[in-house]
Amino acid sequence: MKGFLFFDIDGTLVDSEAGYMMPSKVSMDAIRQAQQNGYLCFIASGRNYGGMRQFEELGFDGFVYSDGAGILCKNGISYSTPIPQKVLKKYLAEVKEYKAEIILATKDKLFASPRQYKDLFKSAESVARRQKCAPKEIMQDWNIYHIEEYNGEDVMESDISFESLQQEQNWLDHLDPELEYISTSASYGRGGNTAGEVTYHKVTKGNGCKKVVELFRGDMQNTYAFGDSMNDASMLEICQYGIAMGNAVEELKQKANYITDSIEEDGLKKAMEHFQII
Repeated sequence: MKGFLFFDIDGTLVDSEAGYMMPSKVSMDAIRQAQQNGYLCFIASGRNYGGMRQFEELGFDGFVYSDGAGILCKNGISYSTPIPQKVLKKYLAEVKEYKAEIILATKDKLFASPRQYKDLFKSAESVARRQKCAPKEIMQDWNIYHIEEYNGEDVMESDISFESLQQEQNWLDHLDPELEYISTSASYGRGGNTAGEVTYHKVTKGNGCKKVVELFRGDMQNTYAFGDSMNDASMLEICQYGIAMGNAVEELKQKANYITDSIEEDGLKKAMEHFQII
């Protein structure tokens, strides 16, 4: 094999904000050409595995999901690092104490706290009206449940949001050293809110990519990471070549080795041509 390519989903492979939920033909043709040229191609996302099943038939060599907490490859190789139950119990208590909103991500399901669930249900209602079905059917299709339905499954990652930066800082001042936290407010922050993603200690997208390379007995010198948001920062830093999309946030562009064009301008293909992958 010549090397490894790792692709974020939202804002990199797909433009969900513009309503495009699958990669373009141009991007997929470039990825398949890279595979034909001897590169292994992986999706590396903050989404859980259940949130990327629509990509299973596209021919990727594997998936790094939940910010690196899980790995699943088409050759059967798998690996996971969930948040230990003892650590999770403490985290859930702190969430209540600091009045945060969360979504717990297991491998296939999402369990949302009350306000988050309400917001997601509103989105489901909008989709249900178009599809002429019940909102609960949409929520089931999305594998989203109320947090009261959480039954102790392994939690791979948790989204967390706060009403203010001060509220977030108060929580960070007492952050359990067994947890990893990356702020995503630069990418996804809305209004005065602030948000981030929580995994077990040393679990990041970057370390997930590194683990893939180890499992395939590859060389980190031949790794390429493509992303657009701050939860991609660790993989752009750990891979030999970190590539930011033209539509990426400025904070990520500062960490990149190379900035390609935007997703709408076929940035993935152009970056692969620049590095002579295709």
